[in-house]
Amino acid sequence: MLFFLEESEKSRDDLVSVLGAEDLVDNILNGQEKINTEQARKLGEFFNLDSSLFIE
Repeated sequence: MLFFLEESEKSRDDLVSVLGAEDLVDNILNGQEKINTEQARKLGEFFNLDSSLFIE
């Protein structure tokens, strides 16, 4: 997801506004938490990408 952030020139704070919690965003970016289906849908809309790109 860091790649998408860099390429879109968006920030971690933008992700917090999409996903709703700083701890969640930090855990996802650090690989400590996986992205669920609903989060993937939100990220897909945010980045204008297919949500399946965010699910392992």
